[in-house]
Amino acid sequence: MYIDELSKFIFLIVKDYYETKHLTMEAFARLAASGSAFMKKSTLKTYLFAIGKNLALRYLKMRKKSQHIPYEEALKSLVNEDDEPYSLLERKETNRMVAEAINELKSEHRDVLLYLYFDEMSYIQAGRIMKKSESQIRGLAHRAKESLKRKLESDGFIKR
Repeated sequence: MYIDELSKFIFLIVKDYYETKHLTMEAFARLAASGSAFMKKSTLKTYLFAIGKNLALRYLKMRKKSQHIPYEEALKSLVNEDDEPYSLLERKETNRMVAEAINELKSEHRDVLLYLYFDEMSYIQAGRIMKKSESQIRGLAHRAKESLKRKLESDGFIKR
């Protein structure tokens, strides 16, 4: 009932799509584990969102701590048999820039792109979640991709 709202709420805090999915599921798991303890203190939604907020803030705190890794150790963790460190760094930077551009899109455009390309949903599945027809989702996805393209061009990421 609250999964979409909670996901959006957590995403606003952590700004990481994949971590948002993980934290949302963790919040529901903790709610299930708590039994009916929330009934005495607040509504279900309030209790669930408090759990989500606490998990998101804890994640940010842990992420901040983990950013201080010695250079040599970070470089070792980036290298694997198939990739050179620089190509991997370049790919990570590309992913970061695209993610930032997606985050700056209108929420409806961001949602449709995330559903279709990150969650690998069909147009019909995304339409059910967003309460739109398949043809509306196709049009929305087209406009979202055009908007993303314009954003990436204006940032100098891709050439016109």
